[in-house]
Amino acid sequence: MTTAQIVLIEDNSADVLLVEMALKEACISYELTWFKNGQDALASLCGAEGATSPAFHPDVILLDLNTPKSDGFEVLGKLRQNPYLADVPIAIITSSQAGSDKRRTSLMGAVRYIEKPSDLAAFLTTVGQAVREMLHA
Repeated sequence: MTTAQIVLIEDNSADVLLVEMALKEACISYELTWFKNGQDALASLCGAEGATSPAFHPDVILLDLNTPKSDGFEVLGKLRQNPYLADVPIAIITSSQAGSDKRRTSLMGAVRYIEKPSDLAAFLTTVGQAVREMLHA
């Protein structure tokens, strides 16, 4: 079994733990790289301007829309503009239920829009299943 390289851009440490629980419950072998804000994620994933390749190539990116020092839409746009990350599926994990956010992120290239369920079991199932499907797409 291959270990999936998963990037999570999320400022809430409790949500990070929930995502890890979801991955474990879905029996996904993973290595999680966590960024508390989009600015740090972009610096690491996109590298310095003029870099020939990123520091590493994740299998999946999970992005919260509301993180400090960054706007999730801006982060998504920059990730999608990077030719080295063009093939990486990106899922939005957010508390926003706004249809406009869902449409906008879809048009920007996100393959999933996951509204954070308030129920623990629903969160674990929803996130685990979404990541599993993105890894096998």
